[in-house]
Amino acid sequence: MVMDMLPTVTVIIPVRDGAAGLALCLAALARQTYPRELLEVIVVDNGSIEDLSLALPADQRFTMIREDRPGSYAARNAGLARATGAVLAFTDGDCVPVRDWISAGVEQLSAEPRPDAIGGAINVTFPRGRPSNGPQHFEDVQGFPQRRYVEELNFSATANLMVWREAFNRVGLFDAGLRSGGDLNWGRRLVAGGGSLRYCEGAVVDHPARETWGELGRKTIRVAQGLADQRAEHDRTAPRVVRDVVHEVRTAVSIWWRVWQQPRPEGARAKAQFAAATSYVRLLRARLRIQDGIRSRGAATAPRPAD
Repeated sequence: MVMDMLPTVTVIIPVRDGAAGLALCLAALARQTYPRELLEVIVVDNGSIEDLSLALPADQRFTMIREDRPGSYAARNAGLARATGAVLAFTDGDCVPVRDWISAGVEQLSAEPRPDAIGGAINVTFPRGRPSNGPQHFEDVQGFPQRRYVEELNFSATANLMVWREAFNRVGLFDAGLRSGGDLNWGRRLVAGGGSLRYCEGAVVDHPARETWGELGRKTIRVAQGLADQRAEHDRTAPRVVRDVVHEVRTAVSIWWRVWQQPRPEGARAKAQFAAATSYVRLLRARLRIQDGIRSRGAATAPRPAD
């Protein structure tokens, strides 16, 4: 594509603390192969304690705004309100895009039949170059199956999402009230309205693995809360809760023999670590599902105020 035909691009990054990781992300964006004059980057500080301005490159294309309403989707919407690009690209403050991330994404967005959005590949990285404990093995195998998200579930994780502006004009903003799962919500609204989403193998960002049990647990809780926020009323009945909890517990147990039939991870120690992490995640999800069911039942049976 000749330069005169290339669209302007705005990259939007919501972030809360993590200045060191943000500095790596922004340095990678400053080195992009995409034409400098067609690129802007908006960092949205979502209530950080750290001084994130120190992470900004000395480059007028990079700006920082603040959004005090908590939540990454509220922050992304604030960035959208300031963006000027024809293409709106999203990543996270701890991600490191490869040098041709934007170029590859724009090329796919411009290929006929032109999609409304693309979800790029997310490569999970590790401090020692390879997984070394249970949470890291879990992230390696289960962390970001972006192709499956796009091609089977009709959404792209916002760690690597690019969208034509007119698609947002049609579909609307992210649901800022969601604690997690706003990318799933938006992607399904796009597809339900007749829009198209395509996977792009060449538009790659590196994403660090959750390294500790605490980090893995917090991610599990956040995702479960996002699903609970979007759960339909018929999914909150006692039989549905019981079915979901039984499935989670069965998976937590069965992984200990199923893992030996799986190609990844390799080696007995790695398989045992992965199985332990999978059991931890599944049992935590079961507990959270029970808690959500109890809250829903309590809300349904609470007395209503008299008129």
